[in-house]
Amino acid sequence: MSVTTVKLQNVIMQYDADANLREYSELMHRSAMTKKMTHIIYDAEDHSHIFTKYKCVDFTSYFNCLQIGYLKEHTAAKNFKFGITFKGKGSIEFTEVFSNSKNVNYSVLMQKALSSKEKTTVLFDIPDTDKPLISFTITATEEMRIYGAAYYADIEESDIRDISISLVSTTFKKEAFIKRNIKLLKDNILDKDTDMNGKLFVHIMDNGRTLDPAQFDCENLKVHPNQNVGGAGGFTRGMIESLHMENKPTHVLLMDDDVMVMPESIFRTFYLLRIVKSEFADCFVSGAMFDYDERYTQYEDVGYVHKEDGSYGPLKKSLDMRKVESLLKNDQMAKRVCDDMYAGWWFCCIPVKAIEKNGLPLPVFVRGDDVEFSIRNKASFLTLNGICIWHVGFAGKFNAAMELYQVHRNSLIIQAASNICGDVDFIKRMKTLFWKEITRFAYNNAEQIIDAIDDYMKGPDYFKKLSGEQCLKEHSAKNDKLVPYNELPPEYNLSKADAYSYTRLNIIKKAIYVLTINGHLLPGIFLRRWPEIVSFDWFFVPGKNFRRKTLIAVNEKDETACVRRINRRRCFKLIKRYRKVMKNYKKHHETIDKAYENAFAEFTTESFWREYLGI
Repeated sequence: MSVTTVKLQNVIMQYDADANLREYSELMHRSAMTKKMTHIIYDAEDHSHIFTKYKCVDFTSYFNCLQIGYLKEHTAAKNFKFGITFKGKGSIEFTEVFSNSKNVNYSVLMQKALSSKEKTTVLFDIPDTDKPLISFTITATEEMRIYGAAYYADIEESDIRDISISLVSTTFKKEAFIKRNIKLLKDNILDKDTDMNGKLFVHIMDNGRTLDPAQFDCENLKVHPNQNVGGAGGFTRGMIESLHMENKPTHVLLMDDDVMVMPESIFRTFYLLRIVKSEFADCFVSGAMFDYDERYTQYEDVGYVHKEDGSYGPLKKSLDMRKVESLLKNDQMAKRVCDDMYAGWWFCCIPVKAIEKNGLPLPVFVRGDDVEFSIRNKASFLTLNGICIWHVGFAGKFNAAMELYQVHRNSLIIQAASNICGDVDFIKRMKTLFWKEITRFAYNNAEQIIDAIDDYMKGPDYFKKLSGEQCLKEHSAKNDKLVPYNELPPEYNLSKADAYSYTRLNIIKKAIYVLTINGHLLPGIFLRRWPEIVSFDWFFVPGKNFRRKTLIAVNEKDETACVRRINRRRCFKLIKRYRKVMKNYKKHHETIDKAYENAFAEFTTESFWREYLGI
């Protein structure tokens, strides 16, 4: 049988100007001597990276290690290779990287001399290894110029898949981000002679209708003015457009607008999909989300629904991907599997046949659409270092309208409609959160939780006619308004506040906290007047809330805060409404659940979505 050599991934030597990663070059390389950040000079005219005499650079990094063990398991690749185009004199050393207990270990695989007075390309066979990662170090004995490098492998031609990708990005009045990403895609993939020529088409779903299609439309990119139907509606419109392309793609890649992406992530997605083994051909490719503010932190690549409390969260712990031990942990945890896993739609590549077989997403506007779609499809996931984005204001951000109203309302809907997460008690979680928010005087937050249950109980007929945009505006207006520290009274001294310190309650104080709804049933004389500093987000410390009249809820990340004061009238009014809504839920939810289940088939059809989208 005929064997051919295919590319697996490019080596990233220079920070990407659009990705603004100069301060985070350890994601690509570091000094082999100091093991600290180093920069490589780029000659734009010569298109080369300059290694000055005696410069020694270690590429054991997130973008430049090869996950050889993972690729052997999931792809048909064999006989791994390394190609480099260079001029000058030096050497390259290949190492295998693995862990022994808690230690990182390196073992030299081979060393090769690099010497040429003219620009030349060489291809090395990499010795076989049973270790998870391969890396390399380049040392210049004289000045060297490197024009490019990449990992390759051999594969039977019959095992190469014909992959084409439709990239769908939904945007709403975030012109700076989407314009930058369009330019990035055009400059590096669409308008350039690459491996993906004719293999990528881009659909931009403009929910804000602020982009001029004539300015951007071209042979392989189209802007679609769209109603503001949220992420779910934008991505579904993109799926529909993809399904009806003249040359129907094999995959749809969903990507948020407010993300920073490197073209290499899209290349690696393509390279991976064209060589996967048959048993992994139906997998979703889940790109990792990195924190935009701390760009070395991987926050999530695959998530799951926690059975214990009904929350959504990352399957892996947050990792500092500058560290080699994190690369090994990330590789090891890539094999973790649990029930109710999902891939976030900040970067998720879905086989078209999954959409054709199991239908379109549910019209939930935002939050939960990606969770439901993954679990409904019983998806398995492929992840790979270098397939990632940096998300703006997502990781660690708390927005009550999103997290307390939108997420919980949608959780009830997707559970009933899709019959997924059947062993997760979302109502129990909502009850717990309601009382937490009441006792820390976050009355607006408590109201959002009641609204979520109340609106769910209005049933699918109400839901399918609901304006998601107007609904979100109304609930966003209920969010507490934070102001800069300096706009609050100076005696609070918030500059030295520690919102995440912990204060414990003994058993007697705990009883008082619960029985009096943290002072709402106590005379004011028993409450302490001086305010306490607490966290604005999920972090809940009853000991800091205990018997206070005032709490200062702070967001330390951007140094903003709001003042929360005890309000007995508001508290008891909310409790009265809460009990009324819960009584209605207990009495009628089985009927409402069944109505959503019956509506599911309609909600996921193209005909429903075309009417919903007005197309």
